[in-house]
Amino acid sequence: MSTVATPAPPSELLARLQALPPVEDPWWVRLRRAAPVTVAVALAGASFTVVAVAYLVGGAGRTDLVRPGFEEYAAEFFGPTPTAVTASFVSVPPEQLDAQGWPCHESLAGDLRRTAAGYDQVDGVVTVTYTDGTHRLTLYEQPGRLDRSRLDGFERRTFDDTSVWVRGSGTGPLVVTWDRDGIVYTVVTDVAPGLLARAVSELPEHEDPSTWERIGTGLDRMTDWVAAA
Repeated sequence: MSTVATPAPPSELLARLQALPPVEDPWWVRLRRAAPVTVAVALAGASFTVVAVAYLVGGAGRTDLVRPGFEEYAAEFFGPTPTAVTASFVSVPPEQLDAQGWPCHESLAGDLRRTAAGYDQVDGVVTVTYTDGTHRLTLYEQPGRLDRSRLDGFERRTFDDTSVWVRGSGTGPLVVTWDRDGIVYTVVTDVAPGLLARAVSELPEHEDPSTWERIGTGLDRMTDWVAAA
């Protein structure tokens, strides 16, 4: 084969090839090959990925499992100063807690008036005390998700469409706990069941955040992760 000469193409074939019009790529192919456009598409794709991840992260609530200190709360209810905030809590203006997203209503169920509010910086627990002059209700709030595997002695009930866990005895206060929208609520009280149901129903209902709120929350969380890394 090395001794065979290379055959020359026919002259007619060369003439036909020269007569063919030039073939151009479609406009979207040429646009895709342009360097600035390639960079822009890459940046847009990365931005979309970040936004998508932020949307998913922003919609994920707190997953920390929480078991409130039921025994401690019940013991405090019968403490020497039952209308005061627990000594381990720092007294905080209720308006400040409410502005930070903690439900600290001035009143619950109409007759229960707020008398004190505080915050435990170690455990991250907010407490608000209410009374009508005769009966009391102490509300504890902390971020997370209620650990239902640690609810021995509790039974499930429904107060005005709100599913709660209730524990009570003949001599002790009524203890009610549930979680909603990333907050674990615990109520220790001696009020009547009807008044208690009204109080529970007046606490904030779950509201799905908008798309932009979820993205904003997700970006904030991702920023915290990067800062902590």
